[in-house]
Amino acid sequence: MADKKPSDESNRPGLSPAPRENRTNKVRREADRRITGHSIISTESRMGDRRKHDRRVILVSKHFNFVRFLKEKGLYPYEKAYDQPDGAEVIYQGRNIINLASVDYFNFAQNHEIKKAACAAINKYGAGGFSSKFSLGNLAVHMELEEELAGFMGKESVLIFNSGYLANLAMIISLLPKNATIFLDQKCHLSLHHACMLSQKKFYRYANNDTENLERLLQRHKDDPEKWIVTLGVFSSNGILAKLDEIAVLARKYKARIFIDDAHGVGVYGSRMRGAADHFNVLDEMDLIMCPFQMAFGNIGAFVVGKQYLLQTAHTEIWPYMFTYNIPPVNAASILKALEILRHTGVQLQKKLWQNVKYVRDKLLSIGYEILNPEGHIIPILIGDDVKVCEFAQMMFNHGVWVQPFVYPAVPKGKATVRVTCTVGHNAKELDQSVKVFAEAYRWLKAN
Repeated sequence: MADKKPSDESNRPGLSPAPRENRTNKVRREADRRITGHSIISTESRMGDRRKHDRRVILVSKHFNFVRFLKEKGLYPYEKAYDQPDGAEVIYQGRNIINLASVDYFNFAQNHEIKKAACAAINKYGAGGFSSKFSLGNLAVHMELEEELAGFMGKESVLIFNSGYLANLAMIISLLPKNATIFLDQKCHLSLHHACMLSQKKFYRYANNDTENLERLLQRHKDDPEKWIVTLGVFSSNGILAKLDEIAVLARKYKARIFIDDAHGVGVYGSRMRGAADHFNVLDEMDLIMCPFQMAFGNIGAFVVGKQYLLQTAHTEIWPYMFTYNIPPVNAASILKALEILRHTGVQLQKKLWQNVKYVRDKLLSIGYEILNPEGHIIPILIGDDVKVCEFAQMMFNHGVWVQPFVYPAVPKGKATVRVTCTVGHNAKELDQSVKVFAEAYRWLKAN
């Protein structure tokens, strides 16, 4: 039998011609389609099919349809762009709206002394930032802020980030060891859930604030070498405190470490204003504490405090810390001024905040509202239905009061709430006016 030539094999039906040096990818693809009988589809056709697919995905998305429905009805409660803040109010299209949605608890963003310090910092450093800490972004004012924050929180070491989300990602992904086993409260901030998923470390969610469920997980993994309990100090949707005293006991029992995101706790809780752990007298047992500057300091960015041996690797191993821009010097100077004010008048500010919270909460209870947390500084009012809570928030807004609705997935289905937050800037007249609007809104709820 005569030997087959290589060209004979390549000419069999269904096989591509032998590749040639001078053929482009486009020519090769067209030849393959001709041989296999597949039609040649233009780029425009493929893009058109992709757009049809995207539209189909959008049309069947419950979340997208819900958002579109709210926008069509004029009920979408998020991303309202107001003109400017004005103390405990905001100016929206020329109207003064009482702001009961702010988390700037001490109104430091509008504090005259802090504004003055910010203007002086702009004149000295300029209006913006410079770079990362490793490339001309680390000024003396940043180092001073780190030192002052460590003293304020009673911890050995401090890292400053440009957002709380980034700080949580950095801690979970880069700082915690690769063999860490993480036990995460299921109602932690989304940034912590994302961090655990991206870290590729073992993690287990336990039921919200359920220390019995947490202990069962710790018992099951008692032989794991590195155990980390991750929770919030104060749960932001309802203001409930994490059971840090019980968590500290479990951490000692099972030799675990604790990392808390205390965004809504620092400044508000504790005799030294050091947050939820200070409130429970377990501050020394917290290995890491993250806190954004928005709540207690009225500014941007975040910081992490902890033990020196844990944070000393930041300058070599925590890439989100090393390779992102440091907060601008003007913000560092503003936060330093806020710290100074907290040291001198923080106790009085804390007392004023709790007085306003108690006054509003008592009035809302007397009206008839169901409040899910009768003790915290965050007042969550149960409404139930996702659409109705947006209608409620819009009605309040139309009558001059801004409140924040929470819908699924931020809260469980059927448990939509309105989050009410007071600040030290609210006076009696503003709170009384807000209560009148709440009373009218309650009558509307009962009628609908």
